[in-house]
Amino acid sequence: MEYQLKNGGTIDDAALEEMAREWENGEWEGHLENVVVGLPDQGEDVLTTVSFRLPKSRLLAVEAAALRAGISKSEFYRRAIDRELAALA
Repeated sequence: MEYQLKNGGTIDDAALEEMAREWENGEWEGHLENVVVGLPDQGEDVLTTVSFRLPKSRLLAVEAAALRAGISKSEFYRRAIDRELAALA
């Protein structure tokens, strides 16, 4: 997976693993900065919690599908909604 850096650059999992290996072996020559965990600033388009009911069997199917895809249930729901909105556009 590739990640967007605040400075506009990118970094991937392999590079992060290599830096972790260097850190653990005392070989890392980088520097530490204040790391902010979480989603990037969405500006005016902030995430809002939505609640709705599903049959238990459908929830279990969503959980299994999200796990297979390596994504969260929230991301699964967002993608499903985006596909439906695109189909109805």
